[in-house]
Amino acid sequence: MRGRAIGVAALIGLAGLLQLAPSLERWVVLAPAWGRTDISIEDHRFDYTMPSDPWENLGVTAQVHGLGMLVLSVGVLLLPMSVALSVGARSSALERVVAAVCATGFAVSGMHALVSGFLGVPTPLQAMPVQLLATGLPFLALLVLAGVWLRSAWPASVTCVLLLGSTLPGYLVATFLIAPGIAGYQSHDTTPWSETIAAIATLAAALATAGLATTAESRGPRSGRVPPKAAGGSREAPAPTGAAPTTDASPRRRA
Repeated sequence: MRGRAIGVAALIGLAGLLQLAPSLERWVVLAPAWGRTDISIEDHRFDYTMPSDPWENLGVTAQVHGLGMLVLSVGVLLLPMSVALSVGARSSALERVVAAVCATGFAVSGMHALVSGFLGVPTPLQAMPVQLLATGLPFLALLVLAGVWLRSAWPASVTCVLLLGSTLPGYLVATFLIAPGIAGYQSHDTTPWSETIAAIATLAAALATAGLATTAESRGPRSGRVPPKAAGGSREAPAPTGAAPTTDASPRRRA
């Protein structure tokens, strides 16, 4: 059971690394050597999380990020299983459905970025209604899961809160509130390190998910479950204390 929970945490951690790589490519590798004078690397046309016209792909940033979002969708889909192993009970239908909604949104965003990167142009999924659904539904789903798991499996609740950084509202918080404090200024478009913040939040979510494995290891069997019978058959209940011994009341025949 512990291995399965660790596996889900590893998936989310891998997704975080795949989110981190393109952000470092943009802000650490390409930004210092940026030689174009017609446009800044901070321009929104280089944003790879949700490619939309006009758009240019920087290296393989869109492909790597898209792959990371697809991996994250699998991790989120399996998250109820980790919670179930942690608390020693089956996941509810609500948990599985809400997790599936969140995973679907992440998968759509990931596929859009991945295919756009390979094509060099945004896919039709760039349409605003699609993007709002693909990024807004995971935000709402994660809030629901965080509330459901707050008492029964608080590490999973922390995971959901941290994964909000991979949604559109979370990205806006990162680029307008957190990134300016790191970069020292507010960009006219995309403030440096905006995507890096979301990636670090996903890596932190992986650590929180790993906490479910610790919870599952330390939690004993739940009360109310009947232990299995011994292999040799069922045992008779002991006679109550103070009861008179049972004797054979039938008369014996005389020889």
